[in-house]
Amino acid sequence: MDLQLKGKNVVITASTDGIGYAVAHKFLEEGACVLINGRNEFKAKERKEVLEQEFGKDKVYLYSGDTTIEEKIIGFRKYAEEIFGHIDCLVANVGSGKPVSQDCLDIEGWKKSFEVNLFSAVQLIEVFDDLWEGSVGGSIITVSSLAAYNRISAPYAYAAAKQGISVLSKYLSDDYAMRKIRVNSVIPGNVFYNGGRWEELLAQDEAGVRKYIETSVPLRRFAVPEEIANGIVFLASDCASFITGATLLIDGGQSRTII
Repeated sequence: MDLQLKGKNVVITASTDGIGYAVAHKFLEEGACVLINGRNEFKAKERKEVLEQEFGKDKVYLYSGDTTIEEKIIGFRKYAEEIFGHIDCLVANVGSGKPVSQDCLDIEGWKKSFEVNLFSAVQLIEVFDDLWEGSVGGSIITVSSLAAYNRISAPYAYAAAKQGISVLSKYLSDDYAMRKIRVNSVIPGNVFYNGGRWEELLAQDEAGVRKYIETSVPLRRFAVPEEIANGIVFLASDCASFITGATLLIDGGQSRTII
């Protein structure tokens, strides 16, 4: 299937490992030009070099910086305009489900979680808003969480912030439709990759984690980042041209909610 993404300009936050890196790789496979982002400058440069070797230096660009910080997002936007002129797809992938406090109602923990998991996406979309001119049918994709729809062992604040991501996407889809820009959200299930949260949890209690996956996920396994990336890249493509305001579950059947 030709996803018709050749030559499209794509911006992806938090894209030097895990889901974000897989998304970048998939877009590049489809012929898009990609601007990746990561906080760790050394690691980000390494990832960029790997992608350049496979796809060419004229296809891969890097902005190193923490895109939960407004001034970094502004710098990110300026660089995107410098290299692309306009954008065709924006993927808001920043997020962290790690507990920031042992107290589930600690207000400072809630503020921090909302800054990372919700406000970063709001600011990203707002700051990049004027870079859609020149795009023919743009696409914004946010990354929510299963925790937003089902009670799982995730921090309260994280679940609430990710529910906010889904609501943001649904509401924005109406406003952006007038500009022929589609807005959708993806809900990944349990995704395993080297250096990820699940690797850490497996090291702590492998038997417990394996039991949880086998009893909670009908497909009885973890997802890999590429499986989430496939859904995101599809939503960005012309093959999904009549899909907006949607929430795509990629969770191996784990959700008990009918969306």
